[in-house]
Formats: sequence, structure tokens, C-alpha cells
Amino acid sequence: MKENILYAYHIQVDQIKEYKEYSVFEWNQKTYYFTKVRRNQEEYQDLLEVIRELEQKKIPILPFIVNVYGNYLTEINNEAYVLIEVDNPLHEYNLVDMLERNKSVVLNSKRNNLYRNEWGRLWSQKVDYLEYQVSEMGKKYPIIVNSFSYFVGLAENAISYANHVTRTIKIPNSPIVLSHRRVGFPNYRLNYDNPLSFIFDLEVRDVAEYLKNMVFQEEELPLIELKAYIDLRRPDLYNLSMLYARLLYPSYYFDLHEKIINEDESEEVLLPIIDAISKQEVFLKKAWLLIREYVPLEPVDWIIKKEL
Repeated sequence: MKENILYAYHIQVDQIKEYKEYSVFEWNQKTYYFTKVRRNQEEYQDLLEVIRELEQKKIPILPFIVNVYGNYLTEINNEAYVLIEVDNPLHEYNLVDMLERNKSVVLNSKRNNLYRNEWGRLWSQKVDYLEYQVSEMGKKYPIIVNSFSYFVGLAENAISYANHVTRTIKIPNSPIVLSHRRVGFPNYRLNYDNPLSFIFDLEVRDVAEYLKNMVFQEEELPLIELKAYIDLRRPDLYNLSMLYARLLYPSYYFDLHEKIINEDESEEVLLPIIDAISKQEVFLKKAWLLIREYVPLEPVDWIIKKEL
């Protein structure tokens, strides 16, 4: 990869760490990520439109670096890459920061290829794909085999919940805002300001991802943050129901599952997730009880019956 970077950017790299989807190196006292672009052409063009708007509004973003041909995209072995300059990668964004960012850019007809909806359908497709993976190579991964059925069951609860919400609750004219494929906790700039993570979705998407990842490191803070969000935004029944559906969906497990299959992580990274099952279930019950103070949220029976 050093030769490709030298050829395309005239950057002489001394040391580089290579991973399946990206490479990392230091140059001129700055950190760079040379990463694959998993976007089709239409999505990529929409992404450039979003980047331009963020830059015009002086909203922080990790910039793409232009190659020697004047392009952002660099093709290597028929795959597209971009070079991203990363300064202050561990700067942390809190919930208020996220809400301010979300409302700054909304969906319009110029970038509707980045819109992600129909969560139930997308989640079903993901579960089907992962079940096929496990059936083909499961014996190689005993930790996955022993834990997979539980998290698939949780995902099926989330799918049923999201589908029920969209069938039974009138969808309001909620703004579709700048969101992310994933938001972790802590929520670092390295991911949050990376344009390749941008999509458009309901605001509750990022909020839910942030909260359910917070549970692994904090006890009461996720509920405090959830209440703060509801009091600040006063979401309607539809949005709070979709937020709860997203809290149910174990993206944190499936993301690690895929990294293991791609050989970017060892199976042991799943152990803290598995050990925290009870903690997540308690959070899901307490979150439901909290949201029920604001709207008539539908229950998930087995969660509601859990002892606190």
C-alpha cells in the first residue's frame, strides 16, 4: 500500500498499519486513513453534496485529500479508496453536540440516495445473511455459535417491533437529518466526523445507538441521557417507538460478528457483550418504563417481566 500512496498522493510513508478495509499512517505529524469506499456512485455524489454543505456551514468534518489527479477517489485493483486526514481523533461528542449537528443538515432531493429507512426489512436481510454465514463457517467460531441464537432472537424482537410501529402508528412529518451508520460510546471524532459514516435517517437512530453502547460502560447514565433527550426534543409516539425498536436491535453484537468473520478481530471481543446481557435487559426494561411516562409505548412482554 505504501507504493500506491506514493504514486497517488506523492506521500512517502515510512511505516503503515494495514487492515482489511483501511490502512493508517503518520505523515508530517498528522494521522491519515486510507480507506475503501463502500458506496455506489449515486451515494458518493450525494456524500460530496453533504460535505460541501458542512464545509460552507463551518461544521467540523474529517476532510478527504485530493490525489495528484485532482480527485478524491483513488482506484486500486478495481476498488475505490479515499485518503482522510484525521486531527484530534479522540475528541468526544456528547448527546447535546449530536443533536446540534443533526439539525444542521436535513434530507432533500439532492441527496436522497443516503436515506436509510425500512429498518425492519434491512434488519431482516442482515439477520438472514449472518445466519447463512454461521451455517457455513460456524464451527470455526465457537463463541459465536454459543451466543448467536440469543442475539438473533433479540433482533427478531426489534424487527417485529419496528414493523408493528410502521403498520399501526401514523408516520409524522419528522425531519430526516444527518445521521451515521453507527454511533459508539464514547462518541469519538474519528467516526462521527468521518463522511463515510454519514447517512440520513430519523434523529432517534443516532440517539439509540449512542445510548445502547453506553450501557456497557455506564450504569445509570444512559437513562439520564434518555430522559434529557426526551425532555429536550419531546419526540412523538412514532419517534419514541422507533427509538425503542433500535434499542432492541443488537447492532453492537452484529458489528463485532462481522469483524470476526473478516478476521479483523478475535472472537474474544464478544465476551464483554455476552457478559453484559443481563445489564442490557435491565436497561431495556427501565428505558421502556421511562418512555411510558411520556407516550403509550408498546411492551415487549419478556423484557417487561424481567426482575429489576
